Amino acid sequence: MITPNKVVSIENSALGLVSTIIEQGPDPLGLVKLYHIVSKNFESIDQFLLAIDLLFVLGCIDLDAQTGEVNYVG
Repeated sequence: MITPNKVVSIENSALGLVSTIIEQGPDPLGLVKLYHIVSKNFESIDQFLLAIDLLFVLGCIDLDAQTGEVNYVG
């Protein structure tokens, strides 16, 4: 789930989990390496990708398609 509701707490929603990704910045990281670092906080890779998508849409990160690196937007 993206947002919390009666069943999903804020800590388990994509909105609540984006902070674990942001905390890994500001240095660029490969997407796979980033997932390995924060994977213990996510139930599945789908949940991780949803959080990545959310950060991208909000303009907090940018993904370099050639290098596969996540760049944190300052």
